[in-house]
Amino acid sequence: MRSIASRTVAAVAWTVPVLVVVQAAMIGQTLYGSSSLVGLHGSVGNLTFLLAVATLGMTWLARRSGTALLLTFSSVLLLFVQTGTGYLGHRYGFSLASSVHIGLGVAIAALSATAAMRLSSEQSALRRAVVPDR
Repeated sequence: MRSIASRTVAAVAWTVPVLVVVQAAMIGQTLYGSSSLVGLHGSVGNLTFLLAVATLGMTWLARRSGTALLLTFSSVLLLFVQTGTGYLGHRYGFSLASSVHIGLGVAIAALSATAAMRLSSEQSALRRAVVPDR
């Protein structure tokens, strides 16, 4: 299990910031009249949260650095808050929650991309350390 996590953690980590950007594009379309994407935006958000939790677990299983673990944990924590503000803004009409939701989405995109870059860098370093010089 550890070797699978070690080989795939960076690839799974990159899905999180990509899906955050996809969600931003989807919700941007609602500004131009496509309200049918709001439900899909929420579903992709839930998937993003699950992938972030999976990334955190894989980071821990692969025994990556404390920095990588902290970055992935922070992404999960912010995505948890993001999900809550999304539901508060959409279901209960709290405009403050919606404004926090937008800014938090930008921060999550940056933080999760940083985590993915760190994990990719560590994976490359491990790969170079394993491959002997010829």
